Amino acid sequence: MIKFFRHIRRNLIESRKTAKYLKYAIGEILLVVIGILIALQINNWNENRKASDMGKQFLSGIQEDLKKDLVRIDSIVTMNAQSISLITSIDSVFHRKHYFYTDQNEKFFNQPDTINFQHVFYRDMSFRSIKGNYKSLIADGKTGLIKNKELFQALQLIYDENQARLSSTYDAIKAIEQNISWAYGYEKYNWTYSDLKNAKDKKIFLDLVNFTEQKYWHALNLLRTKNNSAKVIAMIEKELAND
Repeated sequence: MIKFFRHIRRNLIESRKTAKYLKYAIGEILLVVIGILIALQINNWNENRKASDMGKQFLSGIQEDLKKDLVRIDSIVTMNAQSISLITSIDSVFHRKHYFYTDQNEKFFNQPDTINFQHVFYRDMSFRSIKGNYKSLIADGKTGLIKNKELFQALQLIYDENQARLSSTYDAIKAIEQNISWAYGYEKYNWTYSDLKNAKDKKIFLDLVNFTEQKYWHALNLLRTKNNSAKVIAMIEKELAND
């Protein structure tokens, strides 16, 4: 192709057709410019496609992480419910104040497991979110790959605000558990549910109520995180389907 154009140029120069040569030269330049623009456009399209694919990979990874988190949250909430139901089966302390939202959280007030009532003396497992994909997204400076700003803000709410609140409430639970262990070591290992019922008007029951209250707030924060995570999973599903 290059030899062909070179041959045309040589013929025009040798025949001294200057005007035609200039027109030809301009045309050749235009062809080169158009070729460059097309190449740039193709390159930009490829880069955008790569960025889109990478964004989808991050979103898919985050979605799977959140699904695993939901399973973990359900497990911890169930364990918290065991402690809460034991206390409220003796005294409906949480039903007396509207800010406990007991009517919206009936799952915490089912029939208690009186055989394994020692739950009231222990904290439950901590919630450790699986956040490898989200942390990579932030650390690698790839947040711009998430074009849906509402979705990215929802992710920030879960991984930054919600989980910071969970860490705070769990730290409070750990501190109270240590005090409970020091103060009521004998009761923790030797009491039965009947002993706990008979101690309703004693300090130990009040201390366990305070301990359980912290578990309750922690469980509500877990449920809030669960609801937000479920919404984000649906948003990601929609985002991937629309791409």
